[in-house]
Amino acid sequence: MKKFMLLRIATAGVLLTVLAGCASDMDRRRTEQPDPNVRLDEMLGLYHQSVASGSACAEIWASDRGTIDCERILREVERLQVEFPNHERILMTNAVLNYETGRADKSQFLLDQLLARRGPHPEAAIMRARIAVEEGNTRLARDVLQREIMLSPSYSELREALAASFYLEGKYDEAERALAIASRLGSPQWRLDYHSGLLSEARQQWLQACKSYQHALELNAGFQPAIGRLIGLTDRPECLQLGSLPIAPRTRSH
Repeated sequence: MKKFMLLRIATAGVLLTVLAGCASDMDRRRTEQPDPNVRLDEMLGLYHQSVASGSACAEIWASDRGTIDCERILREVERLQVEFPNHERILMTNAVLNYETGRADKSQFLLDQLLARRGPHPEAAIMRARIAVEEGNTRLARDVLQREIMLSPSYSELREALAASFYLEGKYDEAERALAIASRLGSPQWRLDYHSGLLSEARQQWLQACKSYQHALELNAGFQPAIGRLIGLTDRPECLQLGSLPIAPRTRSH
């Protein structure tokens, strides 16, 4: 699982940025509000409300009900795409929602459509690379990212994602160089420290790995992936000398 964490972190900020009952009621709302951006924002608001509450999903237009129908949200975004096929934000949102609801194949198809269009699409490239990594195709992930870097050379998250693909291929020096460029481009230091910790672990540099994870936590307290990695290294003598390592929670005996 840790091998996918670099790409998940690289992508964490991109996913949050892209994502902000009756048939008669839906038709009325579409007629009253023809602006696709406003309609998309309404769907994203309902989706985020569902995710934040952790509840089941229910009637999409009934604001007085406690749950939201996520399937209807997805269908409404897909309808928006049919109505506005050239609207890139709708296309990207459709890809994200399909991925989030377990339809990676549909998400992949939509991302490929978006990446085939002219101009830079860094968020789409990062997400497409993530799907490729999850399918075990790190070479495709790297190719997608390197092509996009030519179009968006200053987009730091692309360099982080590229570092992930190198990391998964065991090319640690290349990954380190990609992270160095990401640092110069402004990637958050806590994220870079975490990535560096993974690289140090892969090289069996236990002390440096623990230092990197601890520094990530100093900058972003409560960052669970770093806590998890430190817990995994608590039996390393090199790390014990640092002190104040997280303690793994004890399981209750029954």
